Amino acid sequence: MHSIMIICPDNSPLKESEKWLSRYGFQVNTSSTFEQANRYYELSEFHLLLIDQEAINHLAEGNLELPNTPHHIVLDTKASLSTGVSSMAQGALYYLPLPTDSETLLKHVVNALEKNDNPEPPPEPVTQVLFANTAKETTEKSIALGSAGSGIIGHCPPMQELFSDMHKIAGTHVTVLIRGESGTGKELVAKALHNLSQRHNHPIISVNCAAIPENLIESELFGHEKGAFTGANSSHDGLIYAADKGTLFLDEIGELPLEAQARLLRVLQEGEIRKVGATQSTKVNIRLITATHRNLIDMVRNGLFREDLYYRLYVMELLLPPLRDRGDDISMLAQILLEKACQKHNKPVYKYNQAFDKAIRAHNWPGNVRELENAIERAVILSPPERVEAANLKLASQQEKSHSSPPSPSSGHDLMAGTTLDDYFKHFVLTHQHKMTETQLAHSLGISRKSLWERRQKLAIPKKVTT
Repeated sequence: MHSIMIICPDNSPLKESEKWLSRYGFQVNTSSTFEQANRYYELSEFHLLLIDQEAINHLAEGNLELPNTPHHIVLDTKASLSTGVSSMAQGALYYLPLPTDSETLLKHVVNALEKNDNPEPPPEPVTQVLFANTAKETTEKSIALGSAGSGIIGHCPPMQELFSDMHKIAGTHVTVLIRGESGTGKELVAKALHNLSQRHNHPIISVNCAAIPENLIESELFGHEKGAFTGANSSHDGLIYAADKGTLFLDEIGELPLEAQARLLRVLQEGEIRKVGATQSTKVNIRLITATHRNLIDMVRNGLFREDLYYRLYVMELLLPPLRDRGDDISMLAQILLEKACQKHNKPVYKYNQAFDKAIRAHNWPGNVRELENAIERAVILSPPERVEAANLKLASQQEKSHSSPPSPSSGHDLMAGTTLDDYFKHFVLTHQHKMTETQLAHSLGISRKSLWERRQKLAIPKKVTT
């Protein structure tokens, strides 16, 4: 029987997990503080600790350090990127928000206990709900880019050219701008560059600039002093400081507000950061990698992006080809993703059949690899045990054939030939929204409903009129 210690104040939402964890067969003990836990128990004898961040804050108020607790999960009622990074740096297996539903918490408890029971290889911490990955990547340099073990797969000429450029760039400290459509794998390229670099023993911090509210992004990136703004009850180091000696990856750099752009420029020019509300600066040594699907030059012309920052970022550029231009890579990726989806959903691995491959190769993939992965997962969930069926991919092209008359020569894909991704997106939504729900539209495009809403706003696409 696995034993779990819960350390949290009496009013913590985490307290409620004691009863239902006990019902699942775990031996559960609780303490309101670390002092109480150490007084009555030997913490090293527990298989796992669940710790409310408030208990850790209480230690800090008494100038005490977090004890050496190698197997623990931190949960926080005020979850933030900077606290998540700090928790992972102190050895937390996972950092989760509070309240967290029982199903999610149970999944992470089981995963953590499995890591405890199978200590080789060492557990790799992953921040689950935030946008920073502080884990030190374990991909070996000897694994060739393009192979399944490298994390970034491809054999087509555009990908081979990309890999060649990556090998040349990786050993330097230059700033890199990665461009490509949404879903092409820009973060995978950034991580591969980090793993190939001299900084691979230090963290790579990944931040999606579009995912952090504009009023918080400066605090999360650069840190803040206590009292710098309402709610700043303590001082926090930012994510840039957390990336010191390592790599900082800023995804969707085009979404960074102008004021934060000015602060980032100073980091690149002077090699130092200044927290929000601070009067003194701190030196940092980072390698900056950025990514975007937007045209930064157009943004510069329209006053939405600083020209001086653009030229600081545009030292070296890597271009990711869209999935539709990658030839046989599509089939290779699909087979790997099919096996992955089967394992994820505890199904026997389906045989990759010709009809399935034909449907995949016929689709245009506006959502790229992310859309392909979502479509294959749908097919695995919906298909019968004996065979994975192409119809269960639920692709837009399939739905078009089943719900509408055959397209005329001047419509459909012919109309979209040579247009941009935004043009295709707008055309698809306007064409299909009268017969599909927002959820169906999002699934067909391989994106979330939130992303669909955001792109509606960006491209000024009106929603269907209901009467």
